[in-house]
Amino acid sequence: MNEKRARYARGTRREAILGIAQEVFSAEGYAAASMSHIASRLGGSKGTLYNYFKSKEELFAAHVQHQCDCKVGAAFAPPLEGDNPVEVLAGLAERVLTAIVTVEAATFYSLIVSEAQRNPAIGRHFYDSGPRKGIACVAEYLARAQAEGQLQVDDCDLAAEEFLSLVHGGLHWKRVLNVVPNPTQEQIRTQARRAAAIFVRAYSPPSR
Repeated sequence: MNEKRARYARGTRREAILGIAQEVFSAEGYAAASMSHIASRLGGSKGTLYNYFKSKEELFAAHVQHQCDCKVGAAFAPPLEGDNPVEVLAGLAERVLTAIVTVEAATFYSLIVSEAQRNPAIGRHFYDSGPRKGIACVAEYLARAQAEGQLQVDDCDLAAEEFLSLVHGGLHWKRVLNVVPNPTQEQIRTQARRAAAIFVRAYSPPSR
C-alpha cells in the first residue's frame, strides 16, 4: 500500500512539474526558460526538479510528449471503423480540429515551430510524438478501407499525410496566426466534413 501511495504521489508531482513547465515555456519560450524559474514556480528546489528531469531538454521533451498525448492523442483513440469512409474520416477530422484550434494548442504549436528553427531536435521530437503517430493511425485505417473495397489508395502513408493536411487547412493556420476567434463546433464540423468528402472523392474506387 505504501509503495502504491508513493507512486501516486510521484505521479502527482510530475504532473505538477509539467503543468508549471507548460506555463513557463509558453510565456518565455524554450531558450529563455530556466530550470531555476520552473523550480521557484513549483515551490521547491532545483534538486527536487532534477530528481524528475535531468535537464531542461528532458523536461521540454516530456512537455511535448504530454501535450501530444493529452490533446491530439485522444483524438485518435477511438477506433476508425465503419462502412462509410466519409463518416469515419469526418469524425476523426472533427476530433483533431477540436483539439488543435484552442488557444492553448495554437500557442504550443507556435512555440514548437519557433524553437525548431533553432533546435531541430525539438521539431523532430514533436513530429515523432504527434503527427507521425497520427499519420500511422490514418494509414492503417486506409489500408483496411482499401482491402474492403471502400477506397483505392496506392500509398497509404502519403495519403494519410494528405488527409491530415486537408484537416488542418486554413482554419488551423488562422488560429495559429490569431486572425480569427476560436471557431464554433459547427464551423469545425463543417470543415471536418468538407476535408473528408474531398479526400474520399479523390480516392474512391472507379465503381463508386
